[in-house]
Amino acid sequence: MDSTENKERLYQQHDSSYRFLLSNKKIFIELLRSFIARDWVNNIEEDHVEEISHTFVLQDFKRKEADLIYRVQVNEQDVIFYLLLEMQSTVDFRMAYRLLLYQVEVWRYLLQNDEQIAANRKTFRLPPIIPIVLYNGKQKWHAQRQVRQLLVNEQLFTSELLNFEYILIDVARYSEEDLLMMSNTIASVFLLDQAEEKEQLTNRLRKLVRIISKLPEDNQQKLLTWIANIIGRKLPDDAFKIVQFIHSAKGDVSIMGLEKVISDIKLEGKQEGKLEGKLEGKLEGTQETKEIIATRMVRLGLDDHVIAAATGLSMEEIKRLQQLS
Repeated sequence: MDSTENKERLYQQHDSSYRFLLSNKKIFIELLRSFIARDWVNNIEEDHVEEISHTFVLQDFKRKEADLIYRVQVNEQDVIFYLLLEMQSTVDFRMAYRLLLYQVEVWRYLLQNDEQIAANRKTFRLPPIIPIVLYNGKQKWHAQRQVRQLLVNEQLFTSELLNFEYILIDVARYSEEDLLMMSNTIASVFLLDQAEEKEQLTNRLRKLVRIISKLPEDNQQKLLTWIANIIGRKLPDDAFKIVQFIHSAKGDVSIMGLEKVISDIKLEGKQEGKLEGKLEGKLEGTQETKEIIATRMVRLGLDDHVIAAATGLSMEEIKRLQQLS
């Protein structure tokens, strides 16, 4: 596998991890309330949020992102939230144009599948679509966010030009202090996603221990699964420990237990392999233990390459376990 294919696989894995989290309605609403400063956000209730299970692929672009679509009632009216997960390292200067095409496709889909919207009456209205881009690249996002700004000589014209502005959530731009102060699931995810080095990642994990322990059970498990994925991508040798901890926690995250996992990760980094025989032997164990843990990782939906890196099993062995699960 060349470097381009490897990067593409890592991005897809990261997209899937974010999609896994934000498919949870509570966490989606948490994202809106934490990072979008709009009055209408406060009117959204979980009971009035419904995911539209459809993925849109444009012929004009090679697909590099994942998307999520929610139908939400705001003031008793349907609003469509189109959330694009742009987990790339570079800025896409055509993003406003792409989002225009996506919005048209969403409306087309609704007209074909919703009789109430499709009815050709005097009261015909399309539901508003709120386009949101979630971006985690290192480079600051500096593409134009209004579609009319992509048009030549747009300043010569007024309301006759088509226009909208998408909402940008730029993960890397939030400070550590602000994210810790939010004390919630999605802010914890952003805080860890910013970390590149092992020491920074483990230090931030340690700061999040008490926050994680106070999250609702479902959020705890989803966050820990996401952590296993990101550690599997950034620190593949340590993903095994996190997965073991997820299954031992059983909905009640122990502060001391998670602290110990983090300490083990940090200790191994400092010792540079001196404790490999002692600690890794205990954690990895026999072939049977590896297969048990790998099976659990499969059921959590972790990427095959993460499972292989964490357990030492071959891809063929993992495929076999997937068929048995």
